[in-house]
Formats: sequence, C-alpha cells, structure tokens
Amino acid sequence: MTDLSVRLDNLVKLEKELTRKAAKIIQPGAPMYVVDWFVMGAAQRTLAQSRGFRSMIETRNFPSAAILLRTQIDTAMRINGLRYLDKPEDQLLEVFEGKKIFRDLSSWQKTQKGKSIRMHDTNLREWLQQDQPWIEKIYEQTSDLVHLSFRPLFASIQHLDDEERRVYFAITGEDNAKDEADYYEICDAFFDVSKLTCTRLLAALLAWHATDTVGDGLV
Repeated sequence: MTDLSVRLDNLVKLEKELTRKAAKIIQPGAPMYVVDWFVMGAAQRTLAQSRGFRSMIETRNFPSAAILLRTQIDTAMRINGLRYLDKPEDQLLEVFEGKKIFRDLSSWQKTQKGKSIRMHDTNLREWLQQDQPWIEKIYEQTSDLVHLSFRPLFASIQHLDDEERRVYFAITGEDNAKDEADYYEICDAFFDVSKLTCTRLLAALLAWHATDTVGDGLV
C-alpha cells in the first residue's frame, strides 16, 4: 500500500501540473475574460488549500485537514457551476464589482414554473453530484467538522476504559496517537477532490480559449 509520504508527493505533482497545463491554455497576448479572472482566483485557492492540507497532515492536525477538504469541494462546486450560468461574463462582472455574490447569481436552468434557479450551495452540490456521486459522502462527513457537531468530540477522546466505565480526554490541539495509516483515507479523498477541481478549472479555461490540447490528462 502506498505510504503517506507518497500520497503527499502526489498532491505536489498535481499542484505543479495544474499550473503547467493552465499556462499552456492562456498564452501571452491572449484575450482575457472575466471568467479567466474567476478561474485563476479559484486556481490560487485550490493550490493554497492543497499546500495547507499537506501541512496539516504533516503536523497531524486532522480536524483542520478535514475542513480544507470540505473547502476544496466548495471550490469544485463553484467552478462546475460556471456551466450553469446564463451569461457568465456579465454575471461574474457583477460579482467583481461588488453588486452581487456568487450565490445570488441565477442559473439558465428553469423550474417548471419558469423561476430562475439560484447558485446556492444546495443546487451547486446537486449539480456536481450528478456527474460525481461519490462527492456526496465526503461532503456530508466533512460537514460535521465544519459545523461543530459530535464528531470533534470523538477526536478528543484519548482512552476508553470499559471495565471502569471511564473516558479520558486529551485537549491539546494535536491528534491523539493516530497511526500514519489513519490519514490514508482523507489524503486519498483530498487527492480525488483536488484532481476533480483541477480538471474543472482547466475545462473552464478551455471553454473560453480555443486551445487544441493541454496534454494527456492529470496524474
């Protein structure tokens, strides 16, 4: 089984590949669109979250790593949501000018009554899950850590003594005696979400720049 260091190295490779492929799409002298600015901001956030995630895993900070996994999903949801905007250039310009925020934008999709569908998180998540159903489970699990629930309580339990019916807590801000293998699942999930996010970012750029190819796919 691939160890933790290899998993983190794979994230570094993915980060580098995003910047390399994006540079091939937006060539010097190419026209710039409002969508480009939005996508590049999302790319910066994606890379920053990946770097932060690696740091959290290296310092054994599982709760913070899980929150970064959730925000990486949020980035994927919004980039995927670009496909549903009625007039992306005009609508995103309103966001940059401070007139609206992303969730106030309306989709080109209509309900049966002809009412515009807003770009709220619920809709964005449902649209992403249509193509990537595995996102739902990760989204729900990480939501427990973003919104303080009972899941963080379990992370503070250091030892259970069934015989004496005692619970021992350790409040230190560091993970309690986690083995390296305990981080495999979250690292694999973060890699999958990040790869999806990078793919959507590159696809959004390609949609606005008629480039023949960006290479042979992501790692």
